[in-house]
Amino acid sequence: MTVAKYANLILAGRSGERYCFQTWPLQTQFRPVGAVFFITKRVLTNTTFRRAHHEVIHIAQTSNMSNPLGAPSDLAAFEKHGANCVCVYPASDEAYRIDMVKDLMEHHRPVLAI
Repeated sequence: MTVAKYANLILAGRSGERYCFQTWPLQTQFRPVGAVFFITKRVLTNTTFRRAHHEVIHIAQTSNMSNPLGAPSDLAAFEKHGANCVCVYPASDEAYRIDMVKDLMEHHRPVLAI
């Protein structure tokens, strides 16, 4: 099954650093790579040009994107908040991922801090 990727999304952290995320439908299955990811509710704002905005629900990092993105209770909470998209920034270095999550969380204030 082929999953259509959405347009990339650039987000800035509190530091001013800008990060380019790949955006995918929430049900996408990924390869086992380390990454920072965030779960969003993607809402189309212009259907002609397929423009959308993202309501940030959760920000986290993992060493393996092929694992579930949260515990069953986390996934239920994502669904409750209308989650339909996962945005991914591949990064193999764990210390970098942890710093990036902190930078993004200080600026974006996700709905869920799991």
